[in-house]
Amino acid sequence: MEKVRIEDLKVGMVIGKTIYAPNGTVLIREKAVLTETILSKLKELGLPAAYILPSPDAQAPEDLISDTTRIDLVRSLSKLDSQVRAGQNLNIGSSKQSLYTLIDEIVSNPKSLLGMSDIRLHGDYIYGHSVNVCAIAVKIGLLFGYNQLKMAELGVGALFHDIGMTKIPLQILEKTDDLTGDEVKQIRTHPEIGFNMLKENPAISMVSAHVAYQHHERYDGSGYPRGLAGEAIHEFARITAVADVYDSMTTERTYRPAKSATETLAYIKSRSGIEFDPNVVDALKQIVS
Repeated sequence: MEKVRIEDLKVGMVIGKTIYAPNGTVLIREKAVLTETILSKLKELGLPAAYILPSPDAQAPEDLISDTTRIDLVRSLSKLDSQVRAGQNLNIGSSKQSLYTLIDEIVSNPKSLLGMSDIRLHGDYIYGHSVNVCAIAVKIGLLFGYNQLKMAELGVGALFHDIGMTKIPLQILEKTDDLTGDEVKQIRTHPEIGFNMLKENPAISMVSAHVAYQHHERYDGSGYPRGLAGEAIHEFARITAVADVYDSMTTERTYRPAKSATETLAYIKSRSGIEFDPNVVDALKQIVS
């Protein structure tokens, strides 16, 4: 199966992976044959790419988590985003239930590897990114021998690592050209904002809240917001930092193509011991197919 950029899709190609809207609605099903009408609609929606099968009877590889779990989590994160922007309290009940399902799926299939990255519509980027970061982090936690409690705390922290983005104006988050200096400063406030949101929630542990606070810290102390280094950064945050960069680099965007898994892994390995915890980098190498 091949990932093809939207500008290179052709009528007659066979879709290899169902494409969903952020609310879980099916936009185009697996094995559907592209027509002019479908292709025009996907371009209009801003789809950056699609997985294409070599033939209608070919089988797509297994994903790290099921489509149902991914959709449930994306839908719940989208709902949380709307609630926060409307000034309502953060209610994470449904998200935690879907998170436990994600953990169960990964634990029950310990040989699964990172392969396909999900294809996201532009407005769905943060939600899909948060789900993927969570799945990658939990997979690394499994390699580290975490018990269910530790994986749940890691999973919550990774799933909500970017929750502070809900306080950033949408016109900044949805920009496709370069950010201004002031806009970059606003974006860089999201770890502390997220920490302050999560630490007040009785359903979230302080350890999970610190994942949001520390996921942009770097192993050599060059990160933000506090310039923490080495083991002063919580291990959950060190795991999430690697998962965050891996998913960001391998995700297609409308304004730039994704890096391959090989290219991304090579970059992360080159920054091992500088930006990233070497133990986490070694774990990532084991789960990238």
